[in-house]
Parts: sequence; C-alpha cells; structure tokens
Amino acid sequence: MLLLSVDSSAKASTAALFADGELLCEYTQNQNKTHSVKMLPMIERMLSDVELSVSDVDVFACGVGPGSFTGVRIGVATVRGFAKTLEKPCVSVTSLEILANQASCFPGTVFSLVSARENECYCAAYEKGEEVLAPCALTVEEIAEKAQGLNALFIGDGAQANAEKLKALLPGCAIAAGRLNVISAASAGEVALRKVAEGKTGTCEGLIPLYLKKSQAEREYEEKQRAMNQEK
Repeated sequence: MLLLSVDSSAKASTAALFADGELLCEYTQNQNKTHSVKMLPMIERMLSDVELSVSDVDVFACGVGPGSFTGVRIGVATVRGFAKTLEKPCVSVTSLEILANQASCFPGTVFSLVSARENECYCAAYEKGEEVLAPCALTVEEIAEKAQGLNALFIGDGAQANAEKLKALLPGCAIAAGRLNVISAASAGEVALRKVAEGKTGTCEGLIPLYLKKSQAEREYEEKQRAMNQEK
C-alpha cells in the first residue's frame, strides 16, 4: 500500500510517501511562500524522484487543521482533487495529532499548541497517544491552568511563540526544541497509517477543515451586520 500524506496548516508545506508502512521519502519547505505555489510542485517532484506517479497512491492523508485558514483549505483542496479524480480513500489527521505524535516518546502529557490570533492557541493534550483534552482555542493562561500539576511538554509553533510566558507560568515545564515544532508529513503519515489499520478511511468529501474559530472575514461580516442592525 502506498500512502501519500500532506499538510499545509502552518508555515511549512510538507508531503511524505509511505510504502507498506515504511517511510519512503519526505519533502518539506518551511519558507515564506504561499502554499498554492509550494505544494503541488513539491509533491510532483517527490513522486518523480522515486519514479512513481500520483495514480500509484492507494490512500491519501491530509492535515485538516486547525491552523492557517488559507493553508488548511489549500491542503484539503489538493488532496480532495487527487482522491476524487482517482477514486481513492482518504484519511483526516489534525495538526494537533501530528504534533503530539512527534513527541510520542515523552512520558507525561503532551500539549500541542498551534498559534492562533487574539493571544490564543489552538490546543489539545495527549497522554500515551490518547486524547485527554479535545481540540479547542485557549489563551496561554488558560492552557497553563490545564497543565497545572502535570509533567507537561508543549510542542508546536504556539509553544515556540509563547515559551517564555509558559515557563513563567509553569516553572519546570518542557518546551519542544527546534524542528520538533515544525509539522511533519512523516508524522502525519504515521498517524494516518494507524487510522487506516483501524478502518478509519473515507471519501474525499469527508476531508473537512477543522477551524475551531471563525475566519477574519466571517468576524468582519458579523460586525458589519451588527452595526447595520444598530443603525436601523
């Protein structure tokens, strides 16, 4: 079985190929280019380098967020296009699951943090791979309250951005280092493979972005509607 996993929910565009459960290759571009420019050429180059084509893929896995609204939409649209055209099954993986998998060796509670706006992070917590805090949007202070008394590791770009504040609120907590905070398609593929083994595949229509918060456009529209109603 050949599985292609992709994620573009954060700054990095990342894609990986697994052949019969083993990582075949992984390509990641962690630079300030739009995902619409990076993603497809990167996937095409990766497949070409291993002398395969997208039609060889048996299962597609996609990171569905939370994260950048635009980035999530690009990743989901890309995978939906492949899967619909080729009539292949899909697996959804959240960015928070991916990050937690990257810290699977940590013996305590792993808090996956993805930067959001308004002093918040998208957050979920895991112990031994099991979700103990469902995905939600919280302030750093609220996250620290959830982690009080726990042997906690924080991972993700939200952890990097708020490292000093987390350490001040939770002396002794651990912050993941360097590249562990960059979402990896190889990690996404590992999570997806477990879901495939559990029979958790579906059609491309089942790939639904996980936003947790309203987009800026939606918030601005609602504010405009409230202002218009107040003027009446």
